[in-house]
Amino acid sequence: MATRNPVVFYSMYGHIYRMAEAVAAGAREVPGSDVTLFQFAELVRPMGRDERRRRHARGLRADSDPTPEQLANADAIIFGTPTRFGICARSMRNLLDQTGGCD
Repeated sequence: MATRNPVVFYSMYGHIYRMAEAVAAGAREVPGSDVTLFQFAELVRPMGRDERRRRHARGLRADSDPTPEQLANADAIIFGTPTRFGICARSMRNLLDQTGGCD
């Protein structure tokens, strides 16, 4: 049985995407490993000159946003995100907030 290992990342300009691809390539070398790249949705509104870079980042080859269910069914999860003032990207926080129960 294959181990499910999603690589979940946020990349506004493509830097973290390239790192996520490298991590996924290494994980795929492990026999029986099923690795999928997931990119967080862009929550930031485009602004001026950065739009070209963001347009590039949106065209990355990765599946759409992962769902909390996909994360729950994973054997291991590899996260990649830039930080701002030591806090992960809003897109990642948004997904992680959905994983907790509110009972």
